[in-house]
Amino acid sequence: MNLRLLTKRNFLILGLGGTLSACSQYLPEGSTSPVFLSREIIMTKINATRAANGVKALAYNPVLEKAAQIHVRLMAQKGELSHELGGTLRERVTAVGYQGAVGENLAGGQDTLEDAIKGWLESRPHRNTLLNPKFTEFGFAVAEGGGEYEIYWAMIFGSSFEAWLG
Repeated sequence: MNLRLLTKRNFLILGLGGTLSACSQYLPEGSTSPVFLSREIIMTKINATRAANGVKALAYNPVLEKAAQIHVRLMAQKGELSHELGGTLRERVTAVGYQGAVGENLAGGQDTLEDAIKGWLESRPHRNTLLNPKFTEFGFAVAEGGGEYEIYWAMIFGSSFEAWLG
């Protein structure tokens, strides 16, 4: 990653323990800007990334999407990349009715879905969340707004609490 990318593009993650090993170098191809995103394209790119790394596909969850939309719009409005705007992740997903275990990847400044995914894959904590086999579903949102990043991305992962026991 060059210096320009380090200063222009930032990523945040809700910390999760553990690491993934033996991961492929797969990166999604294409240049899908926010204007052309659809649920089908998002699911295809995310699940192809997981499949290339030997992880089961995720289902799409509209409740997690709603939480991601609210958060990404707030980040874009305030021009700030943060997990804490509007409350903690747990507070935000509970407010929209989601009760399972959750994780979150955020990004700012990437012009395309593929660039956001690529950035997450190149960051070990984000990669661990994106490819975590305990997560079974997700919601996704992107918004354009102010601040240095201009484009804000949010992906919220979910699963049952039981998946994390033992």
